[in-house]
Amino acid sequence: MTDEAASEAACRSRDCDSSRDREPAATGAFVLFTSMKTKMTLAVFLLVAVLMAVSAVGSYLFFEKTFKESISQQQALLLDSLAAQVDDRIFDFTQVLHNLSGRLGADAVDHPGQAQRMLDAEQKQHAFFDNSLFLFSASGKLVAATPRNLNFIGTDFSFREYYKETVKRGTTYISPPFASLQKQSHPIIMFTVPIFNKNRQLAGIVGGSIDLREQHFLRSLANLKLGKRGFLSLYDSRRNVLMHPDKRRVLRQDPPGTNLMVERALQGFQGTAETMARIGIPVLRSVKRLKSTGWVLAVSYPIEEAYAPVYAARNYFIAGSLVAALLSLCLVWPFMQYLTRPLASFTRHLELLPSMGDLSQKLAPVTSDDEIGQMARTFNTMLLELERSADFYLTLFDNFPAMIWRAGTDSKVNYFNRTWLDFTGRDLSEELGDGWATGVHAEDMGYCLKTYRDAFAQRAPFQMQYRLRHTDGSYRWIIDMGRPFNGLDGRFAGYIGTCYDVTERLEAEEERRALEHQLTQSQKMEAIGTLTGGIAHDFNNILTAIIGYSTMMQVQLEEDHPLQGKVSEILRASERAANLTRSLLAYSRKQVTNPAPVGLNAILVNLEVMLRRLIPEHIEVRIQVGGEELSVLADSGQIEQVIMNLAVNARDAMVDGGILSIATDRIMLDQEFVSAHGYGVPGSYALITVADTGVGMDEKTRDRIFEPFFTTKEPGKGTGLGLAMVYGIVKQHSGFINCYSELGHGTVFRLYLPLIDLPAPGESVAVDDAVHGGEETLLLVEDDAVIRDMVRELLQDFGYRVITAVDGVDAVEKFQAAAGSVALIIMDVIMPRMNGRDAYQAISAQSPGVKVIFMSGYTADIITDTLTMGDPRHFISKPIKINELLARVRELLDEN
Repeated sequence: MTDEAASEAACRSRDCDSSRDREPAATGAFVLFTSMKTKMTLAVFLLVAVLMAVSAVGSYLFFEKTFKESISQQQALLLDSLAAQVDDRIFDFTQVLHNLSGRLGADAVDHPGQAQRMLDAEQKQHAFFDNSLFLFSASGKLVAATPRNLNFIGTDFSFREYYKETVKRGTTYISPPFASLQKQSHPIIMFTVPIFNKNRQLAGIVGGSIDLREQHFLRSLANLKLGKRGFLSLYDSRRNVLMHPDKRRVLRQDPPGTNLMVERALQGFQGTAETMARIGIPVLRSVKRLKSTGWVLAVSYPIEEAYAPVYAARNYFIAGSLVAALLSLCLVWPFMQYLTRPLASFTRHLELLPSMGDLSQKLAPVTSDDEIGQMARTFNTMLLELERSADFYLTLFDNFPAMIWRAGTDSKVNYFNRTWLDFTGRDLSEELGDGWATGVHAEDMGYCLKTYRDAFAQRAPFQMQYRLRHTDGSYRWIIDMGRPFNGLDGRFAGYIGTCYDVTERLEAEEERRALEHQLTQSQKMEAIGTLTGGIAHDFNNILTAIIGYSTMMQVQLEEDHPLQGKVSEILRASERAANLTRSLLAYSRKQVTNPAPVGLNAILVNLEVMLRRLIPEHIEVRIQVGGEELSVLADSGQIEQVIMNLAVNARDAMVDGGILSIATDRIMLDQEFVSAHGYGVPGSYALITVADTGVGMDEKTRDRIFEPFFTTKEPGKGTGLGLAMVYGIVKQHSGFINCYSELGHGTVFRLYLPLIDLPAPGESVAVDDAVHGGEETLLLVEDDAVIRDMVRELLQDFGYRVITAVDGVDAVEKFQAAAGSVALIIMDVIMPRMNGRDAYQAISAQSPGVKVIFMSGYTADIITDTLTMGDPRHFISKPIKINELLARVRELLDEN
């Protein structure tokens, strides 16, 4: 509907008849016309022409003056309104920066990662600054910025004017426009806020920039039209053009003297005056300085268009005067009555304007096509423009990156921006009212509607998180925040809200929790391993004494002695205890290993016969090895122990029968696998897969299977060390293990061991187990008195001369005192004051090449290949086997 049609409809709705025109009017113009009408009715025919001419001229001059004042006032009012809106927006910009600086805090510069995340979150929630958000250090270096990939993190920006002015003033600063480094030649404006520490010293600067060529608030104002050719423009205090319909003018500076109204405004003038535009046309220009920045906002309206009704009225008055002179007295009364009727109706409408509510009521009635009718049309046009400018934020919201909605006092949603509609893929008509709720996930519907309606009933802000159907058919998590707002009359007018898609953030948090869970499990297993390793160390010392003395008793007793059986039982119990200790050490990854290149396929083939004897017939055993041999650096005995333990567990999980599958294969692990699982390093691995079709495990049980002494078997049927030992052996071989299991769906273990390029040896060398004594002098170094006495007595029984030392320092002194008579050193590794490694190095410095056998019941970590000369015979683990020790001593002494 056109403005004229709307005005005519409004007039008809209010019954604009001639009887209302006869009501008394209080305006000066109406009184003047009435007086003139009376005088001309009583005047003589000869004076009619003169009186009509004088009246016409006077009326025209009065109308021209009144109309120009009205136009100037309306233009000034419009400028005041727009200036207030610009000031409000600039206040919003600076308030956002102040709030952001408060949340960042004085130590934000020291935590750039945290600051970067806060800037990214702020840009998503409040995208006022369409170019970037920045955080500078006190020295001007850029610490964090968003978007990060367009900025120059670490660059020194202390040369920029906004930095210098912010440091100088110590308060909020809004810069003149300057060319952006991000987008070459794009003009931007920088808003900056300083951050101070507790001592009021500058700790950093928060900045936000606006691109003057992008679609934002200032550009929307620049596109606002006044009439056909009227426009808005904005200048800073240096006459730089910040906003103009002509994009080529933006960022250019008006030379002094070329824009007189801007010059006057910068000197303090605020008002309206006629002047010349740069393109040479007369314009009616209003200027006003913004309170927030001192910028100059100007409204330019071509005089030809602004005063068009005045010029039209002038022609009408001239024509009327000529006609009046011809028609004389008989026409003057009805003619004047005709002329004054529209003005009277328009004036009466203006008197009633404050009491009218809707826009359709405020539109002036248009009852003629003369100057009064044109003025009414112009008035209606101005009302429509004011209405559009008052609601211009809806245009801004339509392209806002966040989803925005608005509801009336009846809780029915009456507006969704384009971002919401693009997200849901539905038409606005489908979403209005309560239609939006059809896109909410069924599980979230009750919670969502209850939160929404309860907030409306209490007039309270609310925030809720729910799933909303996306245009692709999937449901995505969004956060919906609603706030009540009031109208211009201060009364509740409805709710406005914003929604943000947080699906990716929630998925990232879920992934982070999973990685934290894996880290916690690893730390727990490591702590338990350290504890068990320490226990095994002390227990091995005790077992060494028990086994040693028991073996000596067994040797000294006659074969038919009654105590022989009891001693044998002691040795068997000690061996079981030693096996338990080895299991603990395997779990804690502190068991001494003898790694060598071995082939996994060969190990599995050798175990196949034993496995088929171990697994009952109602369980099918499937063994599949890879096409090529997989060489790894490992202790073959421990690898066999791992496979046997997993096979036994699988057997116990398939009481009613099933399938046990064991397979080997080569696998290449990339960075993507490592990132997804949270462990390992990229490279080539040998994969051992042990799978069964048994009862499976739930998640709670699966999380604890590698803990020592944890078992799901009945009391007396399991120690809980099997899988703990498997875990320790795999970790000790620089590998890692996964377990996949569900109740009723079986269990799969996957073991990853690093591959090596060395081939596995084809055959083993036999060892001579014969035991012989000797007469050489041996240096025995052991801090545990029981073990020291036992080993000394054992060696002396076989003819050796033994010198004992209680620690590393004592060993060095005893060796020096022996004056080169020591043929072999038997030395514990872990001792007080000086450990075995350091003691041996001190002795080797005096007597290079001296032979040594290291003993330890805890770890071989400090026994390097250099110390043992690459020969495993130089190390023996506790608990010590008597025959093994005597054989090792004799073997080393007999070498040349």
